[in-house]
Amino acid sequence: MQLAFDRTWHVPFPWVSDPDGSRLARPLGAWDEDASIFRPVIVAVGPDGSEVFRELSRDFTDRPDDEPVLAAVEALGLPALPEPAPWAPDGVEPRPSKRAFTPASFIPYFRAITFNTKALSERMVDERDRDEVLTENAMATSFLGAFDTWHAEHPPGRQ
Repeated sequence: MQLAFDRTWHVPFPWVSDPDGSRLARPLGAWDEDASIFRPVIVAVGPDGSEVFRELSRDFTDRPDDEPVLAAVEALGLPALPEPAPWAPDGVEPRPSKRAFTPASFIPYFRAITFNTKALSERMVDERDRDEVLTENAMATSFLGAFDTWHAEHPPGRQ
């Protein structure tokens, strides 16, 4: 699955799976008990093991700005590491599922979120509800902007 995901998304870092949340999600405080899912979390750890940055997202559409993450990592003053070579074990051929959510699938999905949340925000009476919907709108807009950058670096013929 890791190889199929890497081939589809060109992810330059390893990712983990924790289906029941026991190995990583719960210890990180990132397990959503109600939905039984691992909430996205970014944790930056310094060489001494101390946590220098943490952002726990509400769901997969919740996208932090790059700047706070980069500022925390750059403040460590460590030399840059080279990008690791793609992980490719011998004899394993990745086969992404035909039902896999492809990069192109995200465009209409997040455009719909952007449109719907904007429309809802104009109808909200309660200020807290409006703020929540506008937060979701900003996340979808941010995701679309990041996707445009990613898409420019990974044209459709290379996806």
